[in-house]
Amino acid sequence: MRSVALFLAIEVLLVSNAAAAEPIVFHTAHFGDDTVVNLSLVGNQAAERVGYDYDVLISLSETNGRGDAVYSDPGKHRALVRCNPPEAVAVRGVDYPVRTSGAGGDDWKDDLWRAVCESPVS
Repeated sequence: MRSVALFLAIEVLLVSNAAAAEPIVFHTAHFGDDTVVNLSLVGNQAAERVGYDYDVLISLSETNGRGDAVYSDPGKHRALVRCNPPEAVAVRGVDYPVRTSGAGGDDWKDDLWRAVCESPVS
């Protein structure tokens, strides 16, 4: 019985870690030729740079109209996120102000800010 409980505990930990590592799509762009580009959050940690809250890593993937994978960017792109005023996303040393209200979906930086700063805390 003890070994069964240990096995189940290990399985739960492995499944939890796999789920935590799953990229979170925070922005989707649709193009006229049925191309769909997804931006995903693949890394998120407390920022080391003063004035920012999070240091994130972003991946990019492209699918066609049938949902087939066309391209998956092997690189991870870094951005910094500031949740408190003045809210911003920084890319390559440039601060971009974000709109914190509205439906979202128009600007990937606004959507990234929402995914990082407005995500529920468990």
